[in-house]
Amino acid sequence: MKKLFLLLWLLLPLPLVVWHFGPGQKWLARDRAHTLTQRAQREESEGRYAQAETLYREAAGLLGNSDQRLRLQLDASLVRMRYRQGGAVEAIDGIDRILADPALPKQPVELQREIRELAGRIHYYAAWILRLEGAQRDLWMEEAELSRQNYRLLTEKSIASAQMPYAQLQQTNLESAVRLQRMSLTELMARPLPEEGQAMAGQGLSEQMGRRRGQRGNRPGIGEGDEGPPSSGAGTQRFPGGPGS
Repeated sequence: MKKLFLLLWLLLPLPLVVWHFGPGQKWLARDRAHTLTQRAQREESEGRYAQAETLYREAAGLLGNSDQRLRLQLDASLVRMRYRQGGAVEAIDGIDRILADPALPKQPVELQREIRELAGRIHYYAAWILRLEGAQRDLWMEEAELSRQNYRLLTEKSIASAQMPYAQLQQTNLESAVRLQRMSLTELMARPLPEEGQAMAGQGLSEQMGRRRGQRGNRPGIGEGDEGPPSSGAGTQRFPGGPGS
């Protein structure tokens, strides 16, 4: 009886060891990733985007593919940091990959909105900069149209779900995207470039995008409700700051 009791006592830590080197590692990695993400968000809120990007990347490396929602959130954060630092081409490629991810439609509505709104903003300012740099019309129009499509989808879905304040915000963004397509270059040049888009300026975006022109036809579409030309009732309001600016 004593031997049995001693054996049971010696075996007692075994489940803890198994947990530590099995599921426990995933739990510890998630906890560490969460801590890093909180630090990254603080850095981002202070405008230290390079430091925030490093922390987001470290968190994503710890997380891997174990949690699709968190992975997409971190992917979007990394795209946002590239965008904030003027890495337009990397941001465009990154947001395209996220929109084409089959896991995205399965995520909470709030996350899908956040990602699509980020896509709208990236494409909007890319189109603005391309126009200022004298890019060919089909090059900048593609970016402007992708912005419009994202904002139209956000607007329509928000109206359908009776989220009217958010729908009104996205309607304003949609009108700005349409306005960008329709205004003359002279009119555009007379407008000050909003601070959010200034990081993209001076990066030779039109040259970079022009070199990649052969790849552009392979880009993923909007994913839902690919629409026709813009409606004639678009307003003329400037692109607002909106969430995340």
